[in-house]
Amino acid sequence: MGHLGGYRLKVRYKGLDGLSEIGFKKHETRLEDLFPTADELVLSVKAYFHRLDEAAAIMYEVPDARFGVVENQGLLELAVPDSRGDYTGLIIDVLALDVTDAQMMMSDIEKTCGFVRARFRDALGIMGMAQKDYVRRLRDSMRLLTNSLHHDA
Repeated sequence: MGHLGGYRLKVRYKGLDGLSEIGFKKHETRLEDLFPTADELVLSVKAYFHRLDEAAAIMYEVPDARFGVVENQGLLELAVPDSRGDYTGLIIDVLALDVTDAQMMMSDIEKTCGFVRARFRDALGIMGMAQKDYVRRLRDSMRLLTNSLHHDA
């Protein structure tokens, strides 16, 4: 696994380039409304699959948890669990044939859902997620995205 002090994890999987991020989005912002072409996936958590040209993404909502968040220009300053908080956890995984396509798709998703980036170590601690669970979910995500991109290529 990459450096957990950063905001984005760069991924290279089966000849494809990708990115993974963990952070927060407004609770009332529904991914199915923001990405109407996304397919809902039922895995261990609620997720949405979105494909655009040479890139694909899976967005996972962290289930049953809300947070109070203080952010500055899209970067997390403070987050605390709060059952009436305005934010929910979100993990975004993107894979593409080219790293530029992955970066463009990640930026589009961030802007569309008002994503608040968090450092991996901070976000995992705040959300109570074990690193091994995150790594397992990332591997599953990369397999799904790879199959989609290689299948249609």
